[in-house]
Amino acid sequence: MSRARSPKEIAFLILLSQTLTGLMAATLFFYFLGFESARSSFIGSGIAVLTSLHLLSVLFGDKTKKPKSIVNTLYLLEAFKFLLTALFFVGAIILLKAIFFPLIIGYSVAIFMYWLSLLIT
Repeated sequence: MSRARSPKEIAFLILLSQTLTGLMAATLFFYFLGFESARSSFIGSGIAVLTSLHLLSVLFGDKTKKPKSIVNTLYLLEAFKFLLTALFFVGAIILLKAIFFPLIIGYSVAIFMYWLSLLIT
């Protein structure tokens, strides 16, 4: 019988699974398309991990106990997460010269792992 995991432990495992999935996607891009594609894929998964990390850090930093306040905070954090993601994508494409297709695939696999992890736990 397994013990119940703490919310912080679950959050760490979610971020770890996102990172490992992003590394696997980047490895596949490196093998088939080369370094620049792998780099772009890794940047995309990094965007997903960073925005998830920000969301989770704010959630764990807030000590509010009222359910309505928690729900409102989640909605605001998700909206901010979308804005932050868009800014990271613009920065990755313009400043880092990332290739769009590997970038979006790396992001997609990491976000998929985020949602899959939430369903499993």
